[in-house]
Amino acid sequence: MTPICPSATKVELSPGSEHRQLRALAQQAGLDLDGHGNRVAGMAQALGYAHQGLPSTALLALGAQLHDIGKRHIPKDVLDAPRRLTPAEWTIMRLHTILGLEILCRALDEVPQDVADCVLLHHETWDGSGYPIGLSGAAIPLLARLVAIADFIDALASPRVYKSAMPPDLVRTLVLRGGV
Repeated sequence: MTPICPSATKVELSPGSEHRQLRALAQQAGLDLDGHGNRVAGMAQALGYAHQGLPSTALLALGAQLHDIGKRHIPKDVLDAPRRLTPAEWTIMRLHTILGLEILCRALDEVPQDVADCVLLHHETWDGSGYPIGLSGAAIPLLARLVAIADFIDALASPRVYKSAMPPDLVRTLVLRGGV
């Protein structure tokens, strides 16, 4: 159970109507930020299959689509700043993981734990220097780690208001260097 969201539970995603609202929210969130969530979802599933032998899972795709939903509550002047964020702005930006989980907990009766983990923990890092909790290593749930890697790749490879897209060779070098 995620302390911030007591309704987060281990569930299997059923095709029935009880998860229709979750799927609709993920579909919409996947389009946010110029389709960033959808790109991250595709990459996370490919990484899971290629490196962990995981089949494509619906929960991983939904968690990846929803991972940045909390940015909906980040002020536009911070989210779209055309420069490096100030320390105060960075503090605000780092809240998006917590805000994202709060959005899910308010919008849904039940939040699958794997989805909650992807939203809350996708900025945790293997060395423990990430946020919001500071988890490290294997304490970071696998699906959140896959979303983190895919998010890192897409952030480097996609243009932003404050930077150009990096060439694929440079993205590959940074990923192999362990920049996640």
